[in-house]
Amino acid sequence: MTLLRKLDIKPESIESIYGYYRKRILLVNRKYQRKLVWSLEEKEKFIDSVSKGLPIPLILVAITKYKDNSVYEIIDGMQRLNAIVSFIENEISLDGSFFNLETLALTKKLKDERKLIQKEPKLSIDECLNITSYQLPFSITQYDKDSEIEEIFRRINSYGRTLSSHELRQAGSTGTFTRIVRTLSETVRKDVSPSDKILLGNMRQISINNHGLEYGINLRDIFWYKQNILTENNIRASRDEELIAHLIIAMLTNYNINVSSTSLDMAYGLSDDEAENIDSEELIKAYGGEAFVTSQFEAIFQEIRNTIDSYKFNFRTLLFREPAKYTNYAFQVIFLSFHKLLVKEQLKINNHNNLNRELNGIGDKLITPHIDELRHRAARQRCIDSVTGVIRKHFSKREETDPVLSNGVLKLESLLSASKTENSSYDFKQGIYQMDKENKGIKEKIIKTLCSFVNQGRNSVGYVVIGVADNEQMAEKHKEYYAVDSIKLNDFYITGIDAESKKRHSNLDDYRTKLEQAIKTSDIQPEYYKTQILRNIDLFSYKDKSVIILKIESKDDPLKLNGKFYHRQGTSTEELPVAQERQLWTLFLK
Repeated sequence: MTLLRKLDIKPESIESIYGYYRKRILLVNRKYQRKLVWSLEEKEKFIDSVSKGLPIPLILVAITKYKDNSVYEIIDGMQRLNAIVSFIENEISLDGSFFNLETLALTKKLKDERKLIQKEPKLSIDECLNITSYQLPFSITQYDKDSEIEEIFRRINSYGRTLSSHELRQAGSTGTFTRIVRTLSETVRKDVSPSDKILLGNMRQISINNHGLEYGINLRDIFWYKQNILTENNIRASRDEELIAHLIIAMLTNYNINVSSTSLDMAYGLSDDEAENIDSEELIKAYGGEAFVTSQFEAIFQEIRNTIDSYKFNFRTLLFREPAKYTNYAFQVIFLSFHKLLVKEQLKINNHNNLNRELNGIGDKLITPHIDELRHRAARQRCIDSVTGVIRKHFSKREETDPVLSNGVLKLESLLSASKTENSSYDFKQGIYQMDKENKGIKEKIIKTLCSFVNQGRNSVGYVVIGVADNEQMAEKHKEYYAVDSIKLNDFYITGIDAESKKRHSNLDDYRTKLEQAIKTSDIQPEYYKTQILRNIDLFSYKDKSVIILKIESKDDPLKLNGKFYHRQGTSTEELPVAQERQLWTLFLK
C-alpha cells in the first residue's frame, strides 16, 4: 500500500511517550479501536517485560489534526501505551512496588501539585530510570483519508486475530449500518463520547472496569450484565454489539434472516461471496433512515427496560424459573415481540407492571423448548408469534401517530455519561429562568452556548440540556425555591422543568414556545443553523421530570450571533477575539 511507504520508524523513550500523553497529543479513534481491555495482570506483565529489556511489538501512529492541533492517532498499541501511563501514574505496580514520582521532572511537578499521589512501596530512582529510558519501537505515518487508517488497523488485527470476529466486522466496515450498531451499543453501555476521536487520557472514562482497575464504566451497571443476558467475557468481546447488529438486521428484513456469523458478514458486506451480501444502506433507507431506525430501537429498548424495572427480577430471572441457556436469543425474541406489537401493530403498553407479571416464567414455557433452534428464522418467528399472542392483552391501540415512540430517556443518560470525556461539548441548565428573580439572560446564554459548539470545527456536535443541575448546590437551591426533589443520576441532578413551567407559564407547551421564540428572534447567521436548532428541540419525560435537550451540529460554516463569534473555553462560553477569526475559519476548510 502507498500508505506503508510513508512510514518513519524511530525509537521513542517511555519518558517521551508519557510527555506526549501529558501534552494531550495521543488520540484514539473509536470507529475502529477497542475499549481498554487489558487486565491488571496483563499490564503488569507488559511493564515487567520492559523492565527486563525484552523486545515489544511496534507501536504505530499516524499524524493527524484534532481541534486544530497536530496529534498522533494510535493505530496499533493503545493497550501498551495505556499500560505505560498506568504504571507511571501509580495505578499498577512492578512486583508490588510503584513508580517513583521523583524520577522525572514532569512526574515530580505533578506530585508537588498533588495531581499525582505517590504510592508505597516505591521503586528506586535507578530502577525507574531503567524503565523510562527504554526505547519503544515507534512508527509514524501520514495519511490522506480515514479509510486508509481503518484498513491498516483491520489488516493488522486480522493477521494477529487479537480482535473478536465482530470487532473486526466493525473495524473493517464503514457505512450507516456500522454506525447505527456502534452508536446504539455505546448508548446502552453508556460509554458514549461526543465524537469518534478522543484523547487517550479520556478512554478510561468510557472503558469497562477490570479486576483491580477502576475505570469509568462499572461492568455490573451495564444492562446486558445486570440482566444476566451476557457474561463479562461476552461484553469484553463485543458480543453486545453483535446482539444489537442481529436485532437491527432482523428489523430491516422483517425478521427474515438467520442468527449467524454468516448473516452478519452479509449485513456488513463482508461475505466471501459478494453476491450474497445484503445492501444494508438500501434497507435502512427503505425503513425510514438512520435516525428513524436508531430512535425506534431506543424506544423499544426503553419499553423493555421499563417493563423489567417495574418489579424486582432481572430479565433472566423474570423469564426463566428453570436453568436456561442462550439468554441472548431469548432477549431477541422478546425485543422483536415488542417491535411487532409497538411498531407493526401500532399498539402501546397499558401497564408495565401487569405486562411484567405476564412475562414471569414465559421463557420456560415458550422459549426453552425451541432454544436450540432459535438461530433459524422460522423457529424464531414461531416463538415471536407465541409470545405476542400471550402478551397482546396488555397492549392497546395507540392514538398518537409517532411511529418511533421516542422518549429521550436513553439519550439523556448517554449525554450525562458522555460529558465525562468532553465537557466542552455539553452544557446543563436547571431551567431558563433565575430562581431568585426573572432574568432574560439565561435564554440568551443558552443560544450563545449553542453557537459556540458550532465554532469548535466542522462536524462538531453540542448539546444543551434544560432541567438538569450539574452540581448538588444548584439542585438544593432548586429544591428550596420550588419545593420539589431532584433525581440523582451519576454526578448530576435531574430537576425537571415542570415546577418552573407551572410557576412561569400555564403548561409545558407555553414554556417550550417561549424558548422557541427566543431562538427564532435571535440573530443567528447562517440562518440554517437556527432552523436546525428549532428542529432538534426534544421535550420528554424522565421518570416524572420533564427535560429539554437542544442539539446543534456544525456544517460548512462557523456561526455568528449578533455579528460576533463565540467559542468554548473549557465549560465557559466566551467571545472570540477578532485576531483569532482567521484561525476559526481554517477549522471549516475541506
